[in-house]
Order: sequence, then structure tokens, then C-alpha cells
Amino acid sequence: MRDRSDVEQARVFYDLLMAEAETLAAGIRANGMTSRGTPRASTESLLLQRELREVRRCLDNLRESFPELERGAADSPGAGRGMG
Repeated sequence: MRDRSDVEQARVFYDLLMAEAETLAAGIRANGMTSRGTPRASTESLLLQRELREVRRCLDNLRESFPELERGAADSPGAGRGMG
């Protein structure tokens, strides 16, 4: 059986990563779109997208290691995969 403190620590870290994902996604949106509606390919935008992919990878790993986190994952901001 998993120690409750481990799950709670994972939940705190998960929430921090979700906030970071939302911040990164907002930064990507702030860089704007081209006239065709595609994201601008600026160096900053590419770096933000790379960071967002890494944060999402960490979130996926946490959800895999702690299935208890799944209960609130679908309702959390930044859960969509549209940016990146």
C-alpha cells in the first residue's frame, strides 16, 4: 500500500506542473499566430513548446506512477494537447 504522504507530495508537484503548463501555453499563445492561423516559429516560441512538452511528459509520468491523480486530471487547466 502506498504511503499517503507520497500521494500528497505527488499531488502538490502535479498541481505545480499543471500551473507551469498553463503558463507556458499562455506564453505560446501570446507569441501570436501567422495570417494562416499557425503558431509563429520564433526561437522563443519553439523553446516554450519544448518546455511544455517536457512538463507534459512529467505530468504523464506522475499520472502513471500515481493513478490517484487521474481523478482530477481531466478537469485541470492545460490538460489539452493543442499547444505543442
